[in-house]
Amino acid sequence: MKNNIKKSILTGVTFLSLGLLAACSTPASSNLSSQQTTQTTQTTNSQSSNLQDVKLSSSIDWTSLPTKNITLSNETLNITEGGTYVISGKTEAGIKVNTEANVRLILAGTEISSSDNAAIYVEKADNVELNLQNGSTNIIKDSSTHKDTNIEGAIHVEADLFITGEGSLDVQANFQDGIVSTDDLVIENGKINIKSVDDGIRGKDSVTIVNGDITVDAKGDGIKSNNDTDASKGNLLIKGGNINISSGDDGIKAEQAVVIDGGTINIPKSVEAIEGTNVTINGGQINTYSTDDGVNAASTNTGANMFIRITGGDITVEVGPGDTDAFDSNGNIYITGGKVNAIGQTSRFDFDGTIEFTGGTVFENGTQVSQISQRGARGGARR
Repeated sequence: MKNNIKKSILTGVTFLSLGLLAACSTPASSNLSSQQTTQTTQTTNSQSSNLQDVKLSSSIDWTSLPTKNITLSNETLNITEGGTYVISGKTEAGIKVNTEANVRLILAGTEISSSDNAAIYVEKADNVELNLQNGSTNIIKDSSTHKDTNIEGAIHVEADLFITGEGSLDVQANFQDGIVSTDDLVIENGKINIKSVDDGIRGKDSVTIVNGDITVDAKGDGIKSNNDTDASKGNLLIKGGNINISSGDDGIKAEQAVVIDGGTINIPKSVEAIEGTNVTINGGQINTYSTDDGVNAASTNTGANMFIRITGGDITVEVGPGDTDAFDSNGNIYITGGKVNAIGQTSRFDFDGTIEFTGGTVFENGTQVSQISQRGARGGARR
């Protein structure tokens, strides 16, 4: 992508590599020294602030593009020039984009499918906006087999992808994933409903959700960012919106940082609800249920900075019976604000490092506590 629109996410933060170990029975360590605490707080604040530096669709000059109105037919719509394309109608032959320029697809009442590929496939473009025209209903479906198995999404974009507009988008992913960007994916609005046989929404380098009404029913992960080769990428930021996820694996997952600043997030079904190398929750209404850990800070990279940090929000995390933890960090846990209710038969909080509880309110199984300790641990942290 061109440098003038590329996002800068977690710039200058380097994650070294770590072998993942479950933090199920390690005793809590002593509190960090004031110097260590200051350094850690500066690091976590830096990560959160850098994640806010996200380019939106409005930063791109779409108005300079020529506009074409297209009614779909049973021939593949091949787009080879930059422009704004207002698309309506039905096709079973898909849409393919291959250009060096910016492309804006305005879906104005469509039903798009393909018998052997992604329904919408962007092989190449500078930036792509998928605009859901106000009041429109759009149905996207791929087949259970793809001619090229590297094309994994029903909507598959090899470029930065922005989803805007106030229409509706129903995606039925029969091969693997629902919506895929191999770069950065930004959802700014829309009513989006996804049912997928693997992951629901995936932005390889990053996923940012600003607004919208999003429902995901995925047999794999619900929403994820999965770049595991570049420590400055693989991040997920939620700033708003109404998000509902039922997943066969993780609900929300990032290889690096998950930051939640706001929005309403409901995850009634998951193996692990929210997972990243580090998870920061600054706000929002969050309710989750998982059969393994609820909020999990973990990494396969040795030396990675793993932590859970809560500064605000109204958060209820419930886990099922067995060897499960509502909050599980393979590093530290910091709670400085918000309302947290951890529900679990066996363990509510588990951590390899230490826990600092200096603000907010914490409940364990509905009972407010002034001290947090982990199961079987000798120590804890008094507020």
